[in-house]
Parts: sequence; C-alpha cells; structure tokens
Amino acid sequence: MSHIQNLIADYLKHNNYPDTLKQFEIENRKPITSEKLAGESLVDIVEDRINFNAITKGTAHLKIGLTDEQQQVLQSVIEHWKYPYPNKPQELVDLNGLVISLNYYQGLIYITTNDSKIYVIKDKQIIKEIKSSIVIKKIIPIEDRVLLFGTNGIVYLKTLDFKDLSDIQAHKRLIVDGQYIRHGENEFVVTLGWDFYIRVFKLENDKIIQLSELKLSQQGTCFDVTIYEERLVIIVGKLENTLLEVITLQSNELKCLYKISINDAEFTSSSFSPRFITIQRSAVKPLIAVATSHEPYMRIIIVPLKDLNSNSIKRQQIIKNINTLSPQDKFSQPIISWRKGTDKKVNGLWIMGDDGVIRGIDLIDDYTIELKEGGHKSKIKEFITINKENQENQEILITADINRDIIQWVID
Repeated sequence: MSHIQNLIADYLKHNNYPDTLKQFEIENRKPITSEKLAGESLVDIVEDRINFNAITKGTAHLKIGLTDEQQQVLQSVIEHWKYPYPNKPQELVDLNGLVISLNYYQGLIYITTNDSKIYVIKDKQIIKEIKSSIVIKKIIPIEDRVLLFGTNGIVYLKTLDFKDLSDIQAHKRLIVDGQYIRHGENEFVVTLGWDFYIRVFKLENDKIIQLSELKLSQQGTCFDVTIYEERLVIIVGKLENTLLEVITLQSNELKCLYKISINDAEFTSSSFSPRFITIQRSAVKPLIAVATSHEPYMRIIIVPLKDLNSNSIKRQQIIKNINTLSPQDKFSQPIISWRKGTDKKVNGLWIMGDDGVIRGIDLIDDYTIELKEGGHKSKIKEFITINKENQENQEILITADINRDIIQWVID
C-alpha cells in the first residue's frame, strides 16, 4: 500500500496540488514520502498500462502455437460474447412425457416425448397433440412438411397436419441422429444408425429416395452436415476414436475424403471420443465444434473445415481446446450449440449441463457465464435456440430436463 501512497504523493507534488497533498497526509495520519516506483511515476505507469491494453486488445484471443492461418480464422469468425443474453426462465408448457426432441419453425415449437406423443406449441399453448405408434427420436419441420425419425429406424415425411406422404426404412436398428439440409433446389436427409451405416436420401416429389450409403469402420456417435465448396459435406465422429471423418457426396456417391485429428498426440485411439458435433455454417470457412467424452468435465475442441481435396489425416488443426466445467460421466450425451453473432460471425457456444446448468462460453477470452437461478434442477435432455430475425432482444432458449420441466429463457 505504501508504494501506491508514495506514487500518489509524487503525482500531487509534481503537478502543483499542495493543499490536496497536505490533506492526504492529514488523513493518512503521518507524512508521506513522494517518490517514484523503480524510476517510474504514476503517470508513466498508467500510460504504459493504457498503451499495453490498446496493443493487446486486438490480439487477446491469439494463442501461442497457432499458425497465422488459424489466428486469421479466429479473428474472422469469432467475436466476444454479446449482451444481453437470455437469462430469465419461464415455464413453457407442462407435459406428462419426457421430452425427446425439440424444434422450432415459423412461430411454432415442435416437441416429441417418450410416451410416443407429438406436440405443437404456440404462445405457451398446445395447439396440436398427436399420438404416434412409435417414439420419435427427432422431429424436423421443413416448410410445408415435417420429418420424423423413429426409434424403429424409419424416416417419415408428413404434412404439417401430420398426414402421411412417404416413409423409408433408413436403418434396421435405432437411428443415432438425422439431419436435413437444402442446397439450391435439392433437399437432403442424412442419417446415422447403430448399424454402422451413414446414409443420404433426397426428398423429391414428397418421396424419400436413397442416394448412397457408407459403412463406417467403427460405430458412429455423432455427426453434422453443411454445404461447403458447393458440396454436401458430412463430419462424423466415432466411438473411441479421435479422428473426425470428412465425407462428401460426389455424383450421388458417399466418399470419405480425409480425417481431422482432434487429438494432437500421434495416435488415433484415445481415452476420449467425440460425442456431439456442430458446424458453424455461416462463415466462409466453417468451424467444427466437438463436445468430448472427457471426465469429469466435458471439453470443447474446435477445428476448421477446409481443403476438400486432401486425402490424408490432417493434424495440428485444433484452434481451441476448452474445459467447459460442465460435469459428465461415461453415460452423458453432451448438447452444444453455436450462438449467433453479427455479420456471419459467432460469439460463443451454448452448453447444456448434466447438473442442470446452462453455460455460455466466450471463445475469445474462454470465460463462462451460467444460467441456473430459477432454472433446472436435473440433467438437461434437449435444447434449441430461437433467433427471431429483425426483432431486438428476440434470442430465446428452450430447454427440457429429465424431470420433465420445459423452460423458455428470454432476455430480461
């Protein structure tokens, strides 16, 4: 403390504040020696700090060991966590079943539950309830239709009134996950099954037509899809393997182009594996966020998607490796999502916790915000983000836990 007092006294003495210095000494109850600290005055120290902050402001997110290209990716795609963010919990609706899948389309929230029911919610009210013959693993509304992925391995295409249009036996066993993506006039459905197969279908004249399939060498645990360089690209994570497979559809044939290592050690088998993948699609060079099986806390690993002409294993690609502090065990199924930023950027990731806590991570400074007050008391099972275009403060989170609580988070 004496160093600070001496610096202040030195500043007052040399800037002609004798009365202030005298009052300072009276309140200190003893004389204060006015002297610099290691030859630097208070002005020198403050100005040096201001200059340091100005210099480092634009490079605070640059990490030692990253290549110039990786640093450029971070600068061009990621921005700081923005405020405000959804932090006020509200009960959405009370259902008897456990939520399996959530989705949103044009003001309506679609929900499937473990008691084989499908609900459509508007303004916190149930406007449609359908009893299905099987449990729906995932629901995806698309324009005037809806896709249903059944636990029986069948993909159903129905009208928004849930009238039958078409269906196909996509897998003999359970569908791990399903995705829909549009490229121009072409509509694709991609599925991953417990039968080791990843399959691509095309929607044509309200029919589901299989285009291609590829059998994986190991059980697939997660995947996501994007359109990159005018091609359908699928990123697949596999059990007990730290190599992500980059698969494309070429001439209606699935081909594995190369693999991306999410473990910079020189081996493919590891103590962790990918459990959830999400691709940031808006940037020129997409980023792939991977939620890992690390215990006791899940980690986030981020790698870029680039160069579809490669035919080897790409290593040293990691541009972020973050401990999320989100607890998990070997049975956990992580859920993460990119948070939309401005000008085709992202400013963080949403993470759903087994402890009922929603975490948001700033990917520049690696700090975490938590949503827990008035929220969930048990594991979060499902989650979606809603961004209403051209409406201020209209970012909404919908979360559902294993205690059957369904919460809508809005900006306070």
